[in-house]
Amino acid sequence: MSIGQKIIHLESVDSTNNYAAILLSEGRIGHGTVILADEQTNGRGQRGAKWLSAEGVNLLFSLVVQPDNLSVSDQCVLTEIASLALIEFLRKFGISAQVKWPNDILVNGEKIAGVLIENHLKGNLIASSVIGIGLNVNQRVIDLPRVTSIVNHIDTPFLNLTETLLSFLASFDSCWKNYQLHGKSNVREAYLKELYQLNQLAHYADQHGEFVGEIIGVTEEGLLQLNKGDETKVYDIKEISFIYRNAF
Repeated sequence: MSIGQKIIHLESVDSTNNYAAILLSEGRIGHGTVILADEQTNGRGQRGAKWLSAEGVNLLFSLVVQPDNLSVSDQCVLTEIASLALIEFLRKFGISAQVKWPNDILVNGEKIAGVLIENHLKGNLIASSVIGIGLNVNQRVIDLPRVTSIVNHIDTPFLNLTETLLSFLASFDSCWKNYQLHGKSNVREAYLKELYQLNQLAHYADQHGEFVGEIIGVTEEGLLQLNKGDETKVYDIKEISFIYRNAF
């Protein structure tokens, strides 16, 4: 089944990722299925954070993919594909975006979308993956710092959410096919080109406190590589924080 051929639309659900996982476990859905909700009562983001969104104005959905022969050690390619699909999609509106490692999408330093991926394993392979996406579309006023939406960057006062979703799914399908044709190294190269603060001095914090460092890349396992003083350090998602200060 192609990406987005089956879309299940819910008025309200605790989490589209949870709902998709239940249907997957029951064998009721497969590759390419999308679970879309007008409202999530317990939407989740990275680091256990909640994803907050006004009802009926943004896109809250989960996309199921079933990769062929993708090992657990290469699972970060799914994050990269989803991030690249969002960036490609936003370009359709003339919006230039970057990916803040690992998978927050930023426009002018403000978050416009986030991704939460939950994998289901079979041995050392990924049998299926639920890619949860929160994309701010029509919500002009957002009571959070450094957060924006599509309508804040275009002239159109309101976007049709169904058409917007289908446009994104077309972008995801394109990125997925690119991965199938050219492999993970091609995806990684494209992902690094879009990485926020790559090769720039910026403020970060780890377990030892705040410091000035420089992102130099991402490992094959999806860990952040960062120059800290005279050392090159490698961080997992819970081990490093971005500190927002004036750029150097």
